[in-house]
Order: sequence, then structure tokens, then C-alpha cells
Amino acid sequence: MRRKIAGGRIFDPASGRRGETGDLYLHGERLVPPLEEVDEVLEAHGQAVLAAGVELRAPLWGFGGHLLHLRGEALPPEQVGELYARLGYTHVHAGGVTVATAGAMHRHLAALRVVDASASLEVNLRDLDLALKDPARLPEVAQTLCLLQARTRTLGLSVAEPFVRYRQDYYAHRTLPGPQALEVLAALAAGLGCRLFLEAFPELLSWPLPEPERFHLGGLSRALVGEAEAGAAARLLGAGATGDLGLCLPGPASLPVWVEVGGFAPRCLNARPGPKEVKRARKLALDFPCRGLAFSTLGPLSRLEEDFPRLLTWLGGPDHRPPGRNAAPDPRGWTLFDWAYATRFLPAELLGLRDRGRLTPGARADIALYDLPQDGRLDGLARCRTLIKAGRVVIRDYVRVDPEVPRQILFRQAEAAETRLFGELSRAFSFRPETLWSLEQLGGPWAEV
Repeated sequence: MRRKIAGGRIFDPASGRRGETGDLYLHGERLVPPLEEVDEVLEAHGQAVLAAGVELRAPLWGFGGHLLHLRGEALPPEQVGELYARLGYTHVHAGGVTVATAGAMHRHLAALRVVDASASLEVNLRDLDLALKDPARLPEVAQTLCLLQARTRTLGLSVAEPFVRYRQDYYAHRTLPGPQALEVLAALAAGLGCRLFLEAFPELLSWPLPEPERFHLGGLSRALVGEAEAGAAARLLGAGATGDLGLCLPGPASLPVWVEVGGFAPRCLNARPGPKEVKRARKLALDFPCRGLAFSTLGPLSRLEEDFPRLLTWLGGPDHRPPGRNAAPDPRGWTLFDWAYATRFLPAELLGLRDRGRLTPGARADIALYDLPQDGRLDGLARCRTLIKAGRVVIRDYVRVDPEVPRQILFRQAEAAETRLFGELSRAFSFRPETLWSLEQLGGPWAEV
């Protein structure tokens, strides 16, 4: 079908459009140059027109998440897709997938509705410790990671613990301190030709980061425990690193939920940043509009219906809360163009989704229309008026009109032969490659990127 979206205010960083009134044309599932004839005209006067959103930290967890569901601290995956669609998103990305937990995560992704999905493979450096210490084996490590990424059907690579530590003196020769590990990871990222996602934590921000343009710092809010860490994060962003905020509004403390996922230390699934950390994250966002910083929520702890509208108001205008001693409220706020960059253009670029997050001819027709706020702030973006996914109208005048929206789980396929390192990992008891055998039957339909 040929459609025209007429008279909307278009916000698109890919083409530099900052709210100028214009028209968009769709033919099938793609945006196209102007058409002489169309089958349907969607009037968008008085509305903001953005590419559909891409979430970097979907509120999903493939291992241990059932504990949060039982306690009412996390959303069931059946609701996540619906909620994101009503916010104007068509793609969500989850992190924290290990080889052993890939099946569990894909079950969660399969249970989503409306939105497309993907996940990152979390690399445990302890599995690669001796190979990482030998520069001659780095090409083998890169090939092994490409193979693992293809086998787990994931889209990116992440590292939650960029170091190797052992408590036993017997393994001292296998340790890899953080600064040294980051140098190795920078060389590895160069060989892979992609950014590595690092889960941000305070200690990481104190280490020198070689070639910052090779790294993405995920979930920054929980790492900003002091002004020194906030300053370090700003310097890294200024030097070429990218990051995402991992924002939520501070909530009451709850009994921590710890899970063991094979790393140096157990992981707390429900750790929230405190008020000071969140305020530092907001200041960082205001200091770096359209400069390598993406908006994201806080993974499994995201309370989309409650947090999202308040976060929009908070980022889009002055901080009206009582300021601290000797501190004035910050009058700045993100514009709709900044929001389009942080939730559409940059996340799609980071995930390698070259045809998403933009409103240029040839891009997939994933488009979100919102009522345009009178003052240009973000308050109205908590409710999508019209959502188009791959050329199909999913939501029209706030009502879901397409009950059977096609969806995909995206992954990156690579032609990589099995390596000696892959054979070594396959013989390790903790690896359990048989957990990957059933991925063909999980989720889908699959789509290669």
C-alpha cells in the first residue's frame, strides 16, 4: 500500500530535520521519495513525527528474572511489547545473555508482542583468560566470539566484568587487571569492527579507557556514585565513547535478589540507583544532547507505566524539585530533536540496524506520531497516537488496530569456522553447548542483520 503522512512536524537526526512541517511517503514497508499517487493519506497536522523507538535495555532477564516476577518487581514479557508499542517503540534489545542462558532469554523474547527484539551475548573473560593474554591468539578469540554470537543468535557483544580475578593464588598467572583487560578489549573490538558494550560500574570509570570510540558504557546511572565518577563519564563521552543512561526513578529499597551467572561475583538483579545517582545521570544527559548518549530504562526494574511519563517530564524541562544546599535548579531540557537522537537514531546505529531510527528514503517504515506539545517539551511522548511498523498501522488514534503484528528476533550471522579455542570451551563443563541445540525451535521468526 502507498501512504502519505501529511503535514506533520518531522524530527529526524538522520536528515537534520528539527520540526519542520513536511510529508512522508510509504510504499509497502519502506519510506520512499514523494509519490504522485497514494492509496491513503494520514493527516498529521499538529503532530510530531518521529522514527519509532529502539530500546537498548529492555525490561527482560533470561536467568533469575522469574524471581523478580514472583515478587512483583518486574513485568512479564507478555506485557512488555504492548507497553513499548504504546510508547512508540518497535524494537527492544536485551543484554546479559550468556551461552548457558541463551535459551531462557529467547523464550522471553518469543513471548513479546508487537515489537521486534534482539539480545547481546555477554562475554565472560574468565573463559578466555589465557587466550586474551597472548596477542597472537586475538584473531582466534575474535573468530570464536563471532561463532558464539551466531550460535546464540545474538546481535551484539557485551562485557559486564572487564577483568579476570581469582581468589586462589594457584590461578594468579591467569589474572587480568582491569586496565590491561581494556587494552586487550580495545584491540579485540578493532578486529571485530564493532563497539563492545561495557556494563558501567564505578571502578570502571576510574580506569584509563584506551580508544574510547571502541566502547559503549551501558546503564550509567548506577555507576555515578560520586562527582568524580560523573566527571569521568563526561570525559569518556567527550573522547568518543558512547553510553546509555539506564534511568529509573528512585524507589524504596527492597530485599536484594542475587543470582550466580558464572562471573567473579554474584549479580544483584534489583539494585536501583539512589536519588543522587539519578540526578547526576540527568545532568550528564543535559550536558551531552545529541553527543553519543542514548536514553534507556533500567532493564528488568523498569516500571514503564509509572516511570516513563515522569522521566519524560524530568528530562524535557527544568528540575522543579527543591534544590540542594547552594544548588540552583537546572533550567535546561531535551528538545524533541534530542529525544529522537537518544531513543531512535543512536540506539539503531549502536545495534547496527541501518534501516531503523531514521526517516529517510529506503529506511523501514517504522514511524511514531504524537500530539505535539504546545511548548515543545517531551510530556506528550508517553502516549503514541499512531504507530506504523514496517508500513502497517499498528495503533491508530491511541487504539491498537492490528491484532496480529508480524515480529522478528534479529541476530547477526557470521561465517566463522570452529577454532581450537571453541573446542576447548566446548569441553568445559560450564559451557554446555547442548543448550544451543534447541534455539531453532525457540522464538522467531528469525531475521539476520
